[in-house]
Amino acid sequence: MSWFALSANEVEAGKEHVALFVAVDFDFPSGHSRVWSGMGDLTFGGNTYSGLGQLGKIEVPTEGVGLDAQTKKYQCSGVDPALMLESDIDYSYGRSVTEYFGFFDTETGKLVAVPEINWEGRIDSIRRVDGKEPIIEVSAEHRMVLLQRNDLWRYTQEHQDQFYPGDNGFDQVTVIQLKKVIWSGKNTDPGTIAPYMPYRGFGK
Repeated sequence: MSWFALSANEVEAGKEHVALFVAVDFDFPSGHSRVWSGMGDLTFGGNTYSGLGQLGKIEVPTEGVGLDAQTKKYQCSGVDPALMLESDIDYSYGRSVTEYFGFFDTETGKLVAVPEINWEGRIDSIRRVDGKEPIIEVSAEHRMVLLQRNDLWRYTQEHQDQFYPGDNGFDQVTVIQLKKVIWSGKNTDPGTIAPYMPYRGFGK
């Protein structure tokens, strides 16, 4: 299975020496903040990304074989923490973070192809760290975290009506619990496992 959708990126990734870069798009309430790991401005997909160089850092979680919602930390050091607005700190929870991988041609210095999405997540928290080397840190969880959270919807007629008004697919859910189900001559409560009956074969 190819890691990249574009063949040019896939071929470049397979070379012994590559010029890989990372670009990140943060969707803050005050607007999108787009940065990348090089210097100067980089434009792709109709958007311009500002270079952070060595001021940017990404803490990558340990890779595993299971499906889990990993957390990443994006840091920008050597800047005035006041650049991060209080409103962005307070209201960024759940907003998107999109991380891209891209390559420069080592001979021409031009983009090999359009950078591709490497990781997508949701902002979990933002903090400003004052000190000798001030830091702005954004923690983000992989978008898979949404699958692990209870959405509070239930299999009820009231909730069904909010999605599909007039659909009566769940109007009998509440009375099912009152139904009597006879299994092997005994009452069986809905939702429970029926008593085990050994198989004796046909005609026995």
